[in-house]
Amino acid sequence: MGLGESSGKPPITSEASLYNDQMLLIRTLIAERAGCSVYDESLFNAGQSPYGSKGIFNPSCARIGDTIKVIARGERTDATLRGRYITEKAVPLLSEAKLGDKLSFSSLHKPILDGMPSPLRSEDWRLFAFNGELWTNYTTYFAYNEGMPQEEIYCRTCIGRVTDTSIRFVREMQVDEMNRLEKNWAFFEHEGKMKFVKSLEPFVVGTCDENGTVVDLVSKTCMLGRTAIGSFVANSTNPILVELPNWGEVYFMVFHLFAQPYGVKGGTRHRTYFQHAFIFDKNDLSPIAYTRQPFLTGGQGRGKDDNVIYVSGALDSPDVIHLLAGEGDENCRAYGISKELLCRVLMKF
Repeated sequence: MGLGESSGKPPITSEASLYNDQMLLIRTLIAERAGCSVYDESLFNAGQSPYGSKGIFNPSCARIGDTIKVIARGERTDATLRGRYITEKAVPLLSEAKLGDKLSFSSLHKPILDGMPSPLRSEDWRLFAFNGELWTNYTTYFAYNEGMPQEEIYCRTCIGRVTDTSIRFVREMQVDEMNRLEKNWAFFEHEGKMKFVKSLEPFVVGTCDENGTVVDLVSKTCMLGRTAIGSFVANSTNPILVELPNWGEVYFMVFHLFAQPYGVKGGTRHRTYFQHAFIFDKNDLSPIAYTRQPFLTGGQGRGKDDNVIYVSGALDSPDVIHLLAGEGDENCRAYGISKELLCRVLMKF
């Protein structure tokens, strides 16, 4: 989740029709979501660490050897709800686990330094392994405009190496064409090179050198059918290699759409999020298939903002894909997605 404001009542304006249409869409998608989960349970809760007294959410993970590293976003205040997002920082909280049938933790919520200068806010760290080392891609927010005061908010994707005590900033990602808000680039390792999925529509994959400088950008046509009419598509997790029945070894990632009953005036926290699966070829990185219906949805009544369910980490195992998600911008949940059931709802491009 990014920045947004809260409001709590249906609009009594000409936008009431939009609200009614979007609420109907939300109820329909929740009712029709694909049933792929074999477990759904609490992972982390706000207050488990003093660095996450107001929230511990949006967890990500990566496998380093036989250890699972997990990072989550800790919030000590309501800064992102109250506009103090620059002066009051999120804290990266690092945990370690082993993966059996589910995650079993050996350490929880070690706060580490975010490695960024004071005028920036970093958040929503996602983990990936590169050359056997732990890396993170994350979002930074900052004010950037001509003249004073500095008020216009931009965001960028950055990458860094993760140590036991800090994130060592490596690079702010840059390509030729950049929007004011650039986030959710999804990083992975492919044939010894650092790569990232910049977008799904079109399917844009970038290649970096060992220091994270973008050296190549390839775009392929990809059109996703919309269940959430009018929503843009955004990456949720970093891609991971998985073995799927009938599909073989492929890259798997999660993406999201949303419904927005209050329109743009409602801010990001009044969106209801819908999470979908996407797979692409492990060799030439071409899109293969996706789930048209969501398999996880917001609106389940948990957390400060129950419309928000945000999958931000994925792990493979023989029969189940384990997903880690933020819920309600407050807590974390873990889901087990049956590979057999998932394959039944994947639609080939």
